Amino acid sequence: MTRKAKNTERDLASTGWIYKWSPGENARSPGTYFHELDQAAWTNPAIFKYHEEFLQNNRGKLRNASGKGSMANVIPWLMSMSLIGAQNFGNLPGPGTVSQDLLPPPKSPGYYSAPNHVNTDAVYQVPSPALRSIINVQTEEYSTAHKFIPPENNGYNDEYSGPAMEQIYSWRTVDFEFDSELSRQRAIDAGHYELENALPLGIEVWKDKIFLTLPRWKKGIPATLATVPRYSREKSPKLRPYPNWAWHDPENCAGLTSVFRVQVDQCDRLWVLDSGQTDIMSDPQQVCPPELFIFDLKTDRLLKKYTLPKKYVKQDSLYSNLAVDIRAGECEHAFAYLADVWRFGIVVYDLFKDKSFRIEHHFFFPDPLSSRYELHGLHFQWTDGIFGLSLSPVDVNNDRTLFFHPMSSFREFAVSTSVLRDEKTAEDNPEMFIPIGKPRAKYCGHSSGSAMDRNGVMFFNMVTRDSIWCWDSRKEYIPQNLGVIGQSNVSLVFPNDIKVDHEPDQSMWALSNKLPMYLYGKLDPHDINYRLFRANVKEAIKNTICDPNYVVPPSEHSYDETC
Repeated sequence: MTRKAKNTERDLASTGWIYKWSPGENARSPGTYFHELDQAAWTNPAIFKYHEEFLQNNRGKLRNASGKGSMANVIPWLMSMSLIGAQNFGNLPGPGTVSQDLLPPPKSPGYYSAPNHVNTDAVYQVPSPALRSIINVQTEEYSTAHKFIPPENNGYNDEYSGPAMEQIYSWRTVDFEFDSELSRQRAIDAGHYELENALPLGIEVWKDKIFLTLPRWKKGIPATLATVPRYSREKSPKLRPYPNWAWHDPENCAGLTSVFRVQVDQCDRLWVLDSGQTDIMSDPQQVCPPELFIFDLKTDRLLKKYTLPKKYVKQDSLYSNLAVDIRAGECEHAFAYLADVWRFGIVVYDLFKDKSFRIEHHFFFPDPLSSRYELHGLHFQWTDGIFGLSLSPVDVNNDRTLFFHPMSSFREFAVSTSVLRDEKTAEDNPEMFIPIGKPRAKYCGHSSGSAMDRNGVMFFNMVTRDSIWCWDSRKEYIPQNLGVIGQSNVSLVFPNDIKVDHEPDQSMWALSNKLPMYLYGKLDPHDINYRLFRANVKEAIKNTICDPNYVVPPSEHSYDETC
């Protein structure tokens, strides 16, 4: 599928955006987008207050910026073993980590922005979109635990998500490839298929297949794991259950019950994490134990099934994400790290030994100061713990770093997998789990999924900012070192999952699905609700702060011990 040709300068100007590109060997800032607010926006008290506070807090600081900071260095993946064991990490930060004020990123030498420009390369500045027009909801449709406050329309409504982002597929509602029209009608009559209840949540890509997961949040979801072709003339292809329909009986624990996330490894295997829960929003039922399935993608046959021990399944546990760790092509010695988002733990599974153990740490918990969400006027609270997982490339010590973050948190954390793989070491050395850098944002910095390419560049979604971000793990994890590769308050509403494929020329894949609106309200079946995007990694980060070849001014080598 070819990307629609765009006249970037003209298109951005027509939608209220100004494109600023400043390449060059000595450039200190990447190509950026600035949203030009019209005068009407300043009548919005929230917008006016935001910009007024920004100017008051930072007037004069930019002129005197020295280029040095006292915040934490990240753990470069090339040095993960030595740094994680260093004594510097013994002093862990205290409470209130997200209450601190974040300094603005320095401007490039020749540029001083007007007060009505918002630099989207600065995490804290990307405005949280507020458009009632893109979701068909009403206040009374939401339960008392959540509320909808109609936002004021600031005039910004753009489906274009960025020059590197290519929309592959889109759906208003998802349909399935039934064996026949008769079997489809039987599923509808039996209540096993309700068209508007099937929501794609997780993605993965292997060669010419795209995998989509559909957890059984609500009733009437006939299949919980499906595929669509990588290349198709259809813009909204039907989903084909994987491996086949026989695997998707929710009352048969021998098959798949409710899958949240999957991952493809370098050995052409698909790892499927099945939560075992159904009717999660209305009447949660742990109908089957959480299980891990491993399929051979070349034959679509099951290679291994592992059931998590009962002692690792707490009351209200929800195993919803995983990361698969393989070294030097040793497929039989793989490890999998399984995240329990609601009871804040990681289960480490050793494929060779066919055993597992559970680790708990206070960094896996949600931050109470980051548990309030706002998305297009919908206000709700989630106390989701550890969710985002991404593995660094193998370093010179044949080790890897696991980067992780709770969903309800604005911080990123890290641990060496050599620590994580050994139960006693992990339990006896909690200081080996470390926070890196500073919070990604002071407000609205929620991120769900994350993924890392072969060069150590992380891609992550900012779900309450309708955008996809990146970070070069060789640089400090601070706001000015985070970049934006895609943003749209129409096509990227709640970008839920993100993956990087295994192709020689890697691509980033992202799925947006308006999940909170689905959970607490109703999606308009006449509107496009689910979109699948692809971005070539090299193209997306070229000449940006996320490019490993992009050099930033040196900063003081110290660790962030502020609260």
